[in-house]
Amino acid sequence: MRVSPPHLGVCLPRLLAAQPPPQHYYAENLLAVIRSVDGQYGDLLTAAEAAFGNRILAASPPAQRLLARLLSRKGHCARMDTLGYREVRDAPAALRELLDVGIAASCPPLPGVGPLRLLTRAEIERCFPELDATQRKPALIAEAMARHGPAALHEGVARHFPWVALADAEPFECYRLLFFGHRRGDLAAFVLRDLGLMRFEPYELRPERRLFKDRAALDEFRTLCRIGDFAQALGATPHPALANIVLEALWHPASQRLFERRRSRILNGLGRRLERNRHYDAALACYARSALPPGRERTVRILHRLGDGDAAARLRAAMRNCPASALEADFAEHFGKARRRSHHVDQLPWPRPCAQSVEAAAVQALTAEGSQAWHLENALPLGLFGLAYWDWVFAPVAGMFVNAFQTAPTDLFWPDFFAARQDSCQDPLELSDGALLKRMRETSRSRRGIANRLVDWRALTAPTLDALLTALPAAHIRKLLEIVAADLERARTGFPDLTVVHAPGACEFVEVKGPNDQLRSHQRLWLDKLNAASLPARVLQFR
Repeated sequence: MRVSPPHLGVCLPRLLAAQPPPQHYYAENLLAVIRSVDGQYGDLLTAAEAAFGNRILAASPPAQRLLARLLSRKGHCARMDTLGYREVRDAPAALRELLDVGIAASCPPLPGVGPLRLLTRAEIERCFPELDATQRKPALIAEAMARHGPAALHEGVARHFPWVALADAEPFECYRLLFFGHRRGDLAAFVLRDLGLMRFEPYELRPERRLFKDRAALDEFRTLCRIGDFAQALGATPHPALANIVLEALWHPASQRLFERRRSRILNGLGRRLERNRHYDAALACYARSALPPGRERTVRILHRLGDGDAAARLRAAMRNCPASALEADFAEHFGKARRRSHHVDQLPWPRPCAQSVEAAAVQALTAEGSQAWHLENALPLGLFGLAYWDWVFAPVAGMFVNAFQTAPTDLFWPDFFAARQDSCQDPLELSDGALLKRMRETSRSRRGIANRLVDWRALTAPTLDALLTALPAAHIRKLLEIVAADLERARTGFPDLTVVHAPGACEFVEVKGPNDQLRSHQRLWLDKLNAASLPARVLQFR
């Protein structure tokens, strides 16, 4: 089994924006993926998957370079007449090698509209001169598919514009999933890092902390992905009978918490689309099997709509006794009731004419007498939390860091994020006010520019952060951290638009609304939390 270095990135060339990359740069990125997966998951790969990786490693440098470029194309497919790259001097020879060893295939069948998507409008007319040339390209493609079967379309395009694609995309998709930990991973992540556009926290990647512990876990996750693809393909108006296939496949909880979250999200998404189409029984069945919000909330709403108030009341009581989230608890408490306003609202006349946003107009009004105001929204509480809890975010928890390009662990917003780290990390809220602020300043200084999903460095520039940590009372900062830590998932959205400092120690948080805007539930929750913590917050509404 080939063993890769524990942390990728130290051996790859750096890029300069004004200069072309080194000749083997893109190929080396591909080889890094293959070697890393072999080192981490070599014992999980099937014979076919391992052979795919070995063929890439054994290929000549020109073939590796051409393959890396091909994999960057949409669908891992490209016309042969477009395979001209500076670093591949003899592209036809490199292509022949890829075809000979079975990595690539010449003119294989393509899904969807097939090879027509590779052509311009004029090229489609050249392949099929009998079509109505006055049409736009989508209509031209539709007519071509209506007039000709798949075989005739394939032959007509291949005669003029032959293409090449991976002979079998499954092995590469498996390697990509194992390297990135999800199917959306892209080799462009190497480029962003090596151009210096993104910097990543260095953490060790060790086989014992890998995401998939055995082949059964990998197969289970890939099956969930396929089920999710099928559910998504049902579209905005899923038929209940087809939806039931998904429900039966997802009937039992998954074996791992990552898999269970994906399973429940598929059920919630499908249930919502069924609900919108008034297939209430099928929607209720999906929500009943889900373990994530808003499954129970949507169930209550459907029961209420169907007139089953008793069942809705029983479920609301269960939600109040054991809420899955702050939003769920708020819904269970207030659904169907007139909500008393607990926040202060001030009104201002809307300046006309005015091309500004309501937030910019509010900043102008609030700073007219010397106050400072920043339009930060959730960048403030999440950023402060990210600085204080930096070591928690990047703690070495098994399965949560699987590649060198993560800005957060996989479980960042999961309910058990803190439980998974409480034995290995010190809670910064246990520090004194001075030590807490010192930690945040030092983290900002030493980590500035390193990607952290919680910290928006563009919003929290060094001068802005320094002004905020100087002006905001330490007690206020501590209370904000406590609110975020109590429910990190809920804290992601809804924080007031503006952070305003009138004088050192005198600050407030202001939600800005236009003449016809209303508070949304997550905004109301933040205002309630701020008021409960005695943090000054209000709504400023233009009339």
